[in-house]
Amino acid sequence: MKSIACFIDPLVSASPDTVEAAFQEALPSLFSRLPDYRFFLLSSFPDLTWEENVGNQVELVQLTIPKIFLANNETRLKKGLKTWIDQHQPSVYISFDKEAMVESAGNTLLFSTASRLLADSKGKRMVKAPAKLPAWTRSSMICLPFTSDKEQVLQVFPAIENLVNVHDPALQPDCPSISWSEQETIKIRHSGGRDYFLYVGPLHAGNEIIELLKSYSLLKKWLMTGMPLILAGPVTDETTQLESLLKTYKYRADVTLLPDLDPVELSPLLAGAYLMAYPYRVGAATWPLEWAISAGTPLITTSHTDTKEICGEGAWYAPAGDLDAWAHQMMLLYKDEHQRSQLIEKEQQQHLVRNQSITLDQYALFIRQLSA
Repeated sequence: MKSIACFIDPLVSASPDTVEAAFQEALPSLFSRLPDYRFFLLSSFPDLTWEENVGNQVELVQLTIPKIFLANNETRLKKGLKTWIDQHQPSVYISFDKEAMVESAGNTLLFSTASRLLADSKGKRMVKAPAKLPAWTRSSMICLPFTSDKEQVLQVFPAIENLVNVHDPALQPDCPSISWSEQETIKIRHSGGRDYFLYVGPLHAGNEIIELLKSYSLLKKWLMTGMPLILAGPVTDETTQLESLLKTYKYRADVTLLPDLDPVELSPLLAGAYLMAYPYRVGAATWPLEWAISAGTPLITTSHTDTKEICGEGAWYAPAGDLDAWAHQMMLLYKDEHQRSQLIEKEQQQHLVRNQSITLDQYALFIRQLSA
């Protein structure tokens, strides 16, 4: 039986709203697509357990980290990885950390982003390839999330073009639609029985959310609408600052902050929204876009190459920082039920071609290609 070794420490230590965390949740579904392979999950964390029921197909391996005089933890971890891989020789080695690549592994698959690959040892962005190419450039395949990532990497490392694949990580499970009665219950609980605008994503005090609030102010001024705005999502280091800012916001009575809602509550909240506005910035979480599309909730997001790869025609776009454009888009969807229905239909079409199942099928194909 062919074997796949996957170094999972970057997944385990990732923040809950990242692609890495979503990948960890999707691992059992990926394994089920490769029943003729055996998977070894390599980790340096001593207390980690694996409880997913996929038979004897998966084994969690606690790496033996050697004690090397004057060596740092990273060097010792690399040595432990190399020792295990040299001993077991897996058919494919998968990593989410460019620093955890093992050249003797043979067939290697690296999942990363341009910002990570182009960061040098001091954290500065590389503008040209160093004389000694980093080990990750000798991977068998590098999987990046967006075309823009590929373009950035190839500007610095043009020789690795044949190694790079772009496949956006649509790893979120579907956010199902809800019934009319469920929607009414949610509105009674969170918005006084009224339809509501929604932001779902990390709750920070950055320009994106501040500008969304300013756009909402414009909308209130133009329409004199009582439709409230709900801000929901994971807490960040800036959530307390956001709470303080909202205390001085003119329309604070119509804004509700719902931090750290359980996904069981967050999913129907999104599915029941009149529309979702998600101002995106490069490197920000993309799972709210996936959720909105799968739920069929009308979506307005930032006009950017990344968002357009994710959403296609299943979203309306407004330039970052253009308050009038954001407010105008919200106003049109508020007033024109026909355009709103058309957008929902396009979302459903987009979800058919971009979803977790298609992504995992593609990843399984990558693995089979490398191990052939």
